[in-house]
Amino acid sequence: GIRRLAVPSAVSLCVACVYFACVVVICRSALNERPLHVGSEQSVLEDEYLWKHTLRIDKEAENGTEPRWSANVTLGRLPGWPTEFPSDLDAYRTRVMSSPWINATEKHQAEIAPWVWHHRGQADNLQSQIDAGSREALTEMARLGIVPRASSLANAAFVVLIRNRELHAFLATMRQLEDRFNRRFHYPYVFLNDEPFTDEFMHAVAANTHSNVTFARIPHDHWSVPEFVNEGQAHRAREQMAARGVVYGGSLSYRHMCRFNSGFFYKHPVLQNVDWYWRVEPGVDFYCDLDYDPFAFMRDSGKKYSFVIALRELAETVPTLWDHTLQFMLERNITSNWMSYFVSRSGEYNLCHFWSNFEIASLNWLRSPEYAEYFTYLDHAQGFFMERWGDAPVHSLAAGMLLQRDEVHFFDDIGYRHDAFARCPALNSLAHTRCRCPDEPNFDTSPGSCLPRWKQLEEAEWTHRDTREALRLVRERRLFATGVEPPIAVERRRWYDFF
Repeated sequence: GIRRLAVPSAVSLCVACVYFACVVVICRSALNERPLHVGSEQSVLEDEYLWKHTLRIDKEAENGTEPRWSANVTLGRLPGWPTEFPSDLDAYRTRVMSSPWINATEKHQAEIAPWVWHHRGQADNLQSQIDAGSREALTEMARLGIVPRASSLANAAFVVLIRNRELHAFLATMRQLEDRFNRRFHYPYVFLNDEPFTDEFMHAVAANTHSNVTFARIPHDHWSVPEFVNEGQAHRAREQMAARGVVYGGSLSYRHMCRFNSGFFYKHPVLQNVDWYWRVEPGVDFYCDLDYDPFAFMRDSGKKYSFVIALRELAETVPTLWDHTLQFMLERNITSNWMSYFVSRSGEYNLCHFWSNFEIASLNWLRSPEYAEYFTYLDHAQGFFMERWGDAPVHSLAAGMLLQRDEVHFFDDIGYRHDAFARCPALNSLAHTRCRCPDEPNFDTSPGSCLPRWKQLEEAEWTHRDTREALRLVRERRLFATGVEPPIAVERRRWYDFF
């Protein structure tokens, strides 16, 4: 009886061992092909898409071959724009800039036309065929893995101010943005540069998205020192700031960038028919999947400006920006229901602002007469060149003056990193389950963040009297603090009569 029981037991043991070995092989294979852990089944599927794309590029690099950027990329002209130009483009540009024009938009369009290129993405091309009743286009879209376009898209675009040398940094950012969000919505990209884009840049970018892509040069007027600025004095101001170690203190191009983003990008001819923009910079990271449309949310909820990081500006870069803003408010009798967000107890600017390297906002708000008047006032105060005013505090203070508190939105569900500043949704939040956040401190809770102040802010009327009192306190403080006042502000006072 014992012998009869032993035989089937040995067979069962062998079968169990073989079965266990198969399970181990299958599990190890699955683990080798598994992406990093994320919080939800939907995110896992989407991150597999990201992982597979990255793996394909890595294998091409291992084989010593570069990805073929030019595949399926055709560059053409924008509809309604000029298509033929003389061989000497520099002479053409000079002639356009010196000729009389009916308005600035027509002049700028003619000036930059030779350097404006457009690629119609597969998503838009196939969608138009589907709308015309083509079943073959629907099959092709499915084969390529392109998600059909939603019907309620906003009139919006990604806006990227970038140089040719930043191509590879942007491709990494673009891959994240596409995988996390845009492969489901196919919003177009608009790339702007003060120099012509190279063929390599345009083909590489266009090959990495199914969306429409437009490349354009910036008009000279938008990226130059205006006539009312004394270039010698501006050069001296840059030297002073560079000697004191101020970040980008000696850079003229950085000042052009800040001025362009403050008062000109929304005037660019290729954006005139666009209502919303999402600013994207090369080298930033997006950590979270977005299963909804932030553009449509902004449009449908009455929002006009949004941010993800709020922090303090470097005091040395904006010594008189607050003074000029208060003076502008005083002269225009502007009131607000949340301007107190930017004010310290002494009446000074507390330096809080919304970091503009990420912002989703209304272009129509920036084109409004009120914002245009504020920018013109600041531009003629010359602080973009005599100091180093950034577009982030300019946008923020403009929002504080001209928008209601409920027209500004904080996107808590967007995980984001720029340079050393990273933030993610709270660990116990539903949004965090759709994110792959790094094991780093969350800037939202750091001492330098202005987000707690934003969350605790209660609406309070800011009147003409409050502006006058804040300006009085600032002036009195300056009178008794000349010895510790930033040298650049002291020097400027010798050049101009501020008050």
